[in-house]
Amino acid sequence: DAYGKTTGVIGVGQDITELRNITAEQQHIADDLQRLIETANAPIFGVSVDGRVTEWNRKAAKLSGFEKHETMGRPLVDKFITDEYKSKVQVVLSRA
Repeated sequence: DAYGKTTGVIGVGQDITELRNITAEQQHIADDLQRLIETANAPIFGVSVDGRVTEWNRKAAKLSGFEKHETMGRPLVDKFITDEYKSKVQVVLSRA
């Protein structure tokens, strides 16, 4: 009112049940994929567009001798590829 006192309240509501269900299903799928990557019987690693390690599964760790925490964020070619293969791997990554 003219004296600054509250004279009413307006509220807006929205049902977000469907959004929550979709979000939960997406998280379930992401968890399943992460489990698949981590437990695969093949080395799986990921790199960002600038060549830094973004994923490193157990098999990659076992075969390379580098644990996941040692590789994450570090340059794949410079740190984890032998000199003999560095140029070849760099070519493959640049074409990806």
